[in-house]
This record gives sequence, C-alpha cells and structure tokens, in this order.
Amino acid sequence: MAFDSVQPGGLKSQRSLVVDNSVMMRWLVDAARPSDRRYANRVLHSIQEIHQQVLVPYIWVYESAFVVNYYVGEGALSTVQAANHLKALYDLCTVVIDREPPAKLFDFSRTHGVSAYDAAYLMMALSQGSQIATLDKKMRQVARKLDIEILPGKSKSR
Repeated sequence: MAFDSVQPGGLKSQRSLVVDNSVMMRWLVDAARPSDRRYANRVLHSIQEIHQQVLVPYIWVYESAFVVNYYVGEGALSTVQAANHLKALYDLCTVVIDREPPAKLFDFSRTHGVSAYDAAYLMMALSQGSQIATLDKKMRQVARKLDIEILPGKSKSR
C-alpha cells in the first residue's frame, strides 16, 4: 500500500480508478447479491487487466477495517482471513491523504445529498480525473451529474 499526500489533481493518471468500499468488500465474501458480486469481479478484472492505479481516500482505511470486523463477528471470515484480506486490499491501493478542508467536504455532501464518506470518493475522482467504481446508487447518480466516468458494467437501476 502506498500513502500519498496530494493536492487536488496531483495524481492524475489515465489509468487511475477510485474504487468505493462497497465494491472492494464484495471481493471478500459471498454475502452480496449476485449482480453486485459480478460487477465487483468485473472491476477487479479491469484493474488487473489494464494495471489501473486504485485510489482511495484515507477514510477507506477505517471503512474497510469496520466492514471486515463485522464479517469476522458474523462468522463469514476468520481473523486470519480478515488480516490477509486487509493486507491484500491495502497492497492494491494508493491511499490518498488529501488536504481538503472539512468545510469543503461538508459543502459537497450537502450540495449533492451524499454522506461525507461518499463525498470523499466522489471528490477524489473529480479532482484526479479518475473513473469511479461503486455499487451505491446515489453515488452513481452524482457521478453522472458531475461527468465522472463510472466503470461500466453495472446497471443504472441500483
């Protein structure tokens, strides 16, 4: 895993992709709808096939640990599996420590009707000129509105 502290637009790459935690967690367990799992697998295949740089905001570190801990508590993963999965995900990602002021994150989230967590992913995709991969319906709607390219393969209905 790489940590980068960047100014908006500082990591621009034609091969970068912001991947929402909703997608990454589908790689770990079969607790998802089949269509969500297929989309998540297509995202992973795309990353591997064209060697896309996976970008995530720093909040992802906490989100991923929270969800994996939940799956351990539910018995879907052992603690050893959880640790291995988290390490593999961390190794895949560039975790961006951005310098956006909290007021800007708040304003974006209020303006677009998304959580501050989701706003962090959308703002990153926007500032980096990256595609985004998400299973979240509202995030997809906002991405379309802002002309953020959504990694194809997921129907617009979700």
